[in-house]
Amino acid sequence: MKGLAPMDSRSVALSGSNLVEAAAGTGKTWTIATLYLRLVLEKDLGVGNILVVTYTHAATRELRQRIRSRLVDALEAYRRGETGEDPLGTGQPDAGQALKRLQRAVVDFDEAAIFTIHGFCRRALAESAFESALPFESELLTDEREILGQVVDDFWRREMYPASILWVDWLHDEGVSEPEVLLDVLHNLIGKPYLRVAPLPAPRADGPVEKKFMKEFETLRRLWHTDRPLVEKLLLEDKSLKRTRYRPASILVWLRQMDQLLAGVRPGFGLLRKFKRLDRFQATVLADSGSLKKGGTPPSNPFFDACDAFVASLEELVSVYEQRYAVFRHRLLGFVMTELPARKAARQVQSFDDLLTQLSGALDGPSGQILAEKIRSDYPAVLIDEFQDTDPVQYRIFWKIYQCSGQPMFMVGDPKQAIYSFRGADVFTYLGARQDAECGYTLDQNWRSTPALVSAINLLFEHRAGTGAFLLEEIAFQKAQPAPLDRPCLTENAEEGPALVMWTLGREESGKPIPKYRAGEQCAAATAGEIGRLLALPAQIDGAPVEPGDIAVLVRTHAEATTIEEALLGAGIPSVRQSQYSVYQTHEAEELERLLIAVIQPARESLVRAALLTDLMGGDGNRLHELAAAEGDWEECMVRFHQYQGLWRDHGFMRMFRELAASEDLYPRLLRFNDGERRLTNLLQLAELIHAQGQRRGGMGVQLKWFSAVRHDPPVGDEPSLMRLESDDDRVRIVTVHSSKGLEYPVVFLPFAWSGGLRVTQREQFVFHDSEAGNQATVEFGSEDFEQNLASACREELAENLRLLYVALTRACSRCYLAWGAVNEAATSPLAWLLHRPEISADEDPLAALATHFRSLSDADIDQDLARLVRRSRGCVLVRQVPDDEAPVPLPVAGPPPALAARELKRTPQQAWRLTSFSGLATGHDSESPDHDSWLVSEAEGDSGEGIFAFPRGARAGTCLHQVFEELDFRESDVGVRESVIERALKAHGFSHRWVAAVADMVARVLDTALDPEGRLRLADISREQRVDEMAFYYPMAGLHGRGLGGLVERHGFGDTQLIADSIRRLRFQAGAGFMHGFIDLVFESEGRYYLADYKSNFLAATPEGYRPAQLNEVMAREQYSLQYLIYTVAVHRFLRMRLPDYDYERHFGGVYYLFLRGMDPALGHRCGVFYDRPGRALVEALDCHLQGRG
Repeated sequence: MKGLAPMDSRSVALSGSNLVEAAAGTGKTWTIATLYLRLVLEKDLGVGNILVVTYTHAATRELRQRIRSRLVDALEAYRRGETGEDPLGTGQPDAGQALKRLQRAVVDFDEAAIFTIHGFCRRALAESAFESALPFESELLTDEREILGQVVDDFWRREMYPASILWVDWLHDEGVSEPEVLLDVLHNLIGKPYLRVAPLPAPRADGPVEKKFMKEFETLRRLWHTDRPLVEKLLLEDKSLKRTRYRPASILVWLRQMDQLLAGVRPGFGLLRKFKRLDRFQATVLADSGSLKKGGTPPSNPFFDACDAFVASLEELVSVYEQRYAVFRHRLLGFVMTELPARKAARQVQSFDDLLTQLSGALDGPSGQILAEKIRSDYPAVLIDEFQDTDPVQYRIFWKIYQCSGQPMFMVGDPKQAIYSFRGADVFTYLGARQDAECGYTLDQNWRSTPALVSAINLLFEHRAGTGAFLLEEIAFQKAQPAPLDRPCLTENAEEGPALVMWTLGREESGKPIPKYRAGEQCAAATAGEIGRLLALPAQIDGAPVEPGDIAVLVRTHAEATTIEEALLGAGIPSVRQSQYSVYQTHEAEELERLLIAVIQPARESLVRAALLTDLMGGDGNRLHELAAAEGDWEECMVRFHQYQGLWRDHGFMRMFRELAASEDLYPRLLRFNDGERRLTNLLQLAELIHAQGQRRGGMGVQLKWFSAVRHDPPVGDEPSLMRLESDDDRVRIVTVHSSKGLEYPVVFLPFAWSGGLRVTQREQFVFHDSEAGNQATVEFGSEDFEQNLASACREELAENLRLLYVALTRACSRCYLAWGAVNEAATSPLAWLLHRPEISADEDPLAALATHFRSLSDADIDQDLARLVRRSRGCVLVRQVPDDEAPVPLPVAGPPPALAARELKRTPQQAWRLTSFSGLATGHDSESPDHDSWLVSEAEGDSGEGIFAFPRGARAGTCLHQVFEELDFRESDVGVRESVIERALKAHGFSHRWVAAVADMVARVLDTALDPEGRLRLADISREQRVDEMAFYYPMAGLHGRGLGGLVERHGFGDTQLIADSIRRLRFQAGAGFMHGFIDLVFESEGRYYLADYKSNFLAATPEGYRPAQLNEVMAREQYSLQYLIYTVAVHRFLRMRLPDYDYERHFGGVYYLFLRGMDPALGHRCGVFYDRPGRALVEALDCHLQGRG
């Protein structure tokens, strides 16, 4: 492409590849809509054949709306015969044809091919499955973190288990203490196959270095043991030492630190890190002139020489480990990039990034040309919006399809607004595409801002000091031209004011930068004061008073937003917040989780009390005391929580939530807080998200588990979970710069424009673009060119910060305020570059030169540069000191809100109806969660036996083992996959990974043990589709008591032994009318018969002999498990009766298995660790009738 020419969208040729650079406010969306209209009219293309692609769902919705409006307007114009008002290209059809084409476009617009980039790739792959040679069906994962976590866990085991203890200790001290930490290493690297890694030096062998280090440490320990008193005496009493460096009080601290360091069998890297003055014990330091008085002789002892040797070996070891850690992270990335796609392919799932890589790979494959022709045939024209946010994979897809085809492709974007590198956007890809395009155009007429504001921004970004405003030579700033349209200015007392107002911050002490916290508070207060002044005047725009909704305060971070929010709140100015912050990270999410835990388990009084103490429920210590004193009130409270649980169970989350919110006055209570609307908005958004998940997920427990997971680890880029505006009322907007892109506001404030810290300097790894490799995106883990590459990454970050400032400034229509001064870290800020950059030679680092120059400037020098800017602006720019003596002007306050009153409870709680379970009948304590052997209290480890017999006992151990069997695929024979599941469960329940082998051996034995005498039934043969884990059940019952159950057993018989039958007859309990509920560990099908199984982790003996039938019968009777499986059998019986049209108990119900996990062994078969029974049909049907009140 030769260069960029001004574009007229109404006459540009509709052919070939075209790049359109649309500066801020120049009508980019209008241009796309016009091109779309011309494609309909001139090329006779249907709306389903014009591909429009953008990068977010919000942008897709806006484009769809704007394009449709353009089509409708054109249709109405043709109907009225007024097309002259909107002249288009010369290739238009006659009016009759045009009218038909527009009518068809409007009628068919629901089929318009307007997609996100991921939506397009998914559609292309689905419609071209043969050409792409990819599976016809695969599930789309919105969140691949679970699979990614499993891959990382596997890598952790491979790398860490055989590693030396020193290496593991060093990693732990560096913060790499668990696999989850490695997910941070992978942040922003996954799904980017185009990334290369900067070449790493070959790591040195660490074995010899470790041995040398340990040898020096042992020498140091030995000498400390023998010479400590002498060392202490020398350091405290030697007269040659300077006491300014060797103060007695400090020496005593160092001695204690040395005691700690040398007390262990190996050095602790954490202790070494904290031991800042270890060098004070070195012979070389003691002999240094800074340590000795003039003419003094350094104290001598072998320990001091040993310290020299130890520190030298430590430095060598750390150097080797730092190299090894770089290689470690590189290997992690390589392992994940290979293993993650394989795991997803095996599960037939794909992520959004996979959609891109699969389509790109298919286009590069043997049928790539056929696939490209198919897509070109389906979509003869393509319009790509926000093209500056592309990446190499995305661009390559369109290049492979449309390049050199002659078919129209318009790539519309603005490199000056490329601000989404954290999402993977790559401005260098855009710059490369600019060279590939056959034609290039610009849009430079600004239709958004006043001429004065356009002029001020032009002045700020002009080329000066031999360098461009955007740092990167490839991104030049073209001055915007004001549109031939009068834009309304902001006036104060009928006088037009400046378009750009710059507040200056003065230093309190010459030469010292202003602390950021002080500058932030000062600028936030000034912003609130100035907004109050504008509203109180009132200032006017186009004759109308400025309203709060006309004003936006743009920020970069959540902390900045909070500072502004508090300042506006203190000034009585209503505000609303719009950001990229996840609602899952709010205080309301934490409190809602606590409340829902109590709703799910209302019988646990401690959980209910915790829920009552939330802001949502409004309780405090006094309220809890009152409830405890009034037994009736506490009972009523507990009944309400039981009712909420029932509503959730029977009618879904939203029905329960609405009832709870109304009954407990949640909304009025939250609105009484100063930020009540924000809190209420968050709560309602969270409720909607949980409700939406409930449509796709199982029962209450599954929904709560999901909510807890996303609260602790919110999904990235999930638009539905981004915090919403809490009000549509007329309020000042607090908006992040990233969220403001594409929006406009009459008045904009940038109170933190001085912020300039470079985040990349705080990272141990980063991505930069290697100019010597064609600007390819490159990961730097620790190459020999690390410092040089870091300088490149810093320049790229400053360049993006300049683009962020450009986006922020160009949101304003009439006036923009910004603050500037010598604040800490401002030396590397965008404004420092724009206002104060010096002449920079070709061999200088521009960032270093800028920082050095800016730090040399006094406040007077800064003011002088600003004064030159003001003189050249001809009244468009005003510079003044930041206001600090103006009290915010209070706004008129509306009258007091109407008094709120609690709704009177008029219905009487149904006290007789209760929820009960086997646990409730057996122990007197109900639980709404699976019991998992919860009555096994002891958690001691076995004092005899080996392997699984030595595994800890008790409720925690039982829950852990249950989780293992729930998550395992029984037919999965890969030992590594099994151990991954086991390790995750052990870790979740606080058990050491040393139990992995024992539990894995137990799992293998359980799965391979034949459950029946014939040896045909094994869990290892049961697939996922044949089983249901943790099957929850609720069924109504008219009542049940021990004596009645005993009578049924007496009449119909039960159990293979008298012992079990007698245990049922001895039961003494009374359960009133209500619901029976529980969780069956496993229900599975084999050869048309259905079985239920319960896992038991009970420790009965240290050998399999303790798990023979006689011992199992005794346990079954003693623990009342026979009652449990009768309840479970009725549940499965009722379930099958409803689901199987030809259900017959004798034919379909296979029986009950109680699997005592520790005692099962394939060699011993079903006669060891396996209890089996199949209650008689007569007993089950009689019990079913009895529970229904019919027997």
